[in-house]
Amino acid sequence: MLDVGCGDGLVGLGALDRGARVIFSDISQACLEDCQAIAGDAAEYRLASATELGDVETDVVTTRSVLIYVAEKQKAFAEFFRVLRPGGRLSIFEPINHFGLEQRRATLGFRDVVGVEDLLARVAAEVDRAENDAGGLEAMIDFDERDLLWLAETAGFTDIRLTFHAEITTEAEWRSTDWEVFLDSSPNPLAPTFREAMHAALQLDEAARLTAVIRPQVEAGRGTTRLARAFLAAHKPID
Repeated sequence: MLDVGCGDGLVGLGALDRGARVIFSDISQACLEDCQAIAGDAAEYRLASATELGDVETDVVTTRSVLIYVAEKQKAFAEFFRVLRPGGRLSIFEPINHFGLEQRRATLGFRDVVGVEDLLARVAAEVDRAENDAGGLEAMIDFDERDLLWLAETAGFTDIRLTFHAEITTEAEWRSTDWEVFLDSSPNPLAPTFREAMHAALQLDEAARLTAVIRPQVEAGRGTTRLARAFLAAHKPID
């Protein structure tokens, strides 16, 4: 099994426990070293991007929250197809960040924003700016579940099955949490923390005014979560 964009090894280590031969692949040497510290000689390790996987053959390709950081998604699917042996399987999990995007940008999940709408909008714009400067914003939002189906079919995969799960809940994504923990958290590795975004976007008095409104909601876990994810499985034809 080739675990593309293995990160901390969640998928690949689970496969090792089930008796699979695993190749961990990532663009981060640090991530590969973290996986190797756990798996040792029981696995292989390759420094490679999802669009250039190198000289490798495998029976299964897996990815988890990888394509959201890949601009050339069609090239990535072509690589998945290339490295799979005939009859091989593809298994993908991706968050669909396009779902609920405008609502998330408007409120960041907070239910009560009366009087601080403009401040929250500036914080949200700062998050977008930082993600865009890091080169990742467009890739995170430029596709949905239908695109995944099309990309898999165009690459040559067959027996394509996709499960789409979406939810809008009245419990905040951060749940009830410590305010300091919330301030130092970020929605993804390319985004600034909330503290950093607020510091960059607001004056001290503005930050204090925003804090007075949203801190009680954070600590009570009150908010609205909008999220969607897609699970795709497919096969490479035998002939």
